[in-house]
Amino acid sequence: FSRFRSQRDADTKRAFRPVCCVTGMSFPSGYDWSTEDASEPVNSSLIVFADGGPKMEIPVGDGYEVSRDPDMHRVVDGSLYTFFSKGGVCVMKRNGVPLFRYDGDEVLMDIRVRGEDVFTLNHRRSGGGHSLRKNGEVVIERMGGETYGRFWEDGKSLCYAFRQPVAVPQGLQERYYVVSDSEIGPLAYGQDICSVWDLMSSGGVPCSLVSSTSDGRVSLLRSGDRKRIDIPDSATVLPCRLFPADSLIGVECLYRYHDGRVESGIWIEGGEYMRFETGNTISYICYSEGKVYCVLNPEDGDGVIFDSGKVISMPEGYSCTGHRPLAVGKDALYVALSSKNGKSPVIWHDGQLDTLNMNGYICSVSFTGVQEPDTPR
Repeated sequence: FSRFRSQRDADTKRAFRPVCCVTGMSFPSGYDWSTEDASEPVNSSLIVFADGGPKMEIPVGDGYEVSRDPDMHRVVDGSLYTFFSKGGVCVMKRNGVPLFRYDGDEVLMDIRVRGEDVFTLNHRRSGGGHSLRKNGEVVIERMGGETYGRFWEDGKSLCYAFRQPVAVPQGLQERYYVVSDSEIGPLAYGQDICSVWDLMSSGGVPCSLVSSTSDGRVSLLRSGDRKRIDIPDSATVLPCRLFPADSLIGVECLYRYHDGRVESGIWIEGGEYMRFETGNTISYICYSEGKVYCVLNPEDGDGVIFDSGKVISMPEGYSCTGHRPLAVGKDALYVALSSKNGKSPVIWHDGQLDTLNMNGYICSVSFTGVQEPDTPR
């Protein structure tokens, strides 16, 4: 992975070629991983594939200080970062080599790498609270409340949001904050706001997904301007969240009708609300160059791939797994699919299925850049 793009060479003029990086949890041949019990030890490993070929494999387990939880690793600029926590100790490794360790009992929520610095957003395993760390050292720590679960970048600023209960004369009241490059900014809401589903910022301006006490409807609140999300009045809102859509903000909503039917939909600022058929709920969403991509899980049967307006049935016998199961690169959508019946996992793109040589399941798919050799003079 030495030729993969890093932050240090982002400004060089040498060409970079996009590479599809896939991580997967691999088990011995013949082992039925679909029924595996995490408490039962079994030889397993974490594999990184680059354009379909295996590039790195590291053993997994407590003795190696590499977690079997598929959410506890990320590929960033072609390097594999793994987070392990047990026995009051947390360990971060890069490509299998320890970077730092510290005392604590935390779960990794998100990671960003800037130059040589590794920023992590972590939740405490019990009792609430979170920490923002730089190379394992605490930058911000709160003993109560929780974050909204991810970093985002607003311009050149690294941001996240959290909520925390504070004592007031009437009891406990939720307070909300946006953090930008470790600077904590409190947010104030009017008494007509009863729920804050999610928080982000865009152009330095906080954006909140809220419900009002008057009618309970969901709106996007930005600089005092409130835009109502077109959810049917007869539906009850379930969890909703925001996502970055280039310089805009996107909204993903899930809601239920009185008869039990569930629907989901997506709305991008300035655009129309896209409502999916009843019974299809979004499991992961991706936005790239003005186009929306996502995977839908139906109540019955196989899943559905939404490829920028095209609705495509997922291949029979496969399901979408992992914390980041789709990515856009090489002018196409790539979707990670794991078998329901013991076959090797595959990567779907443009209707094609590329098989990965492993017995296990896919955890993530992403794109990075590999530096091309210098052109001979």
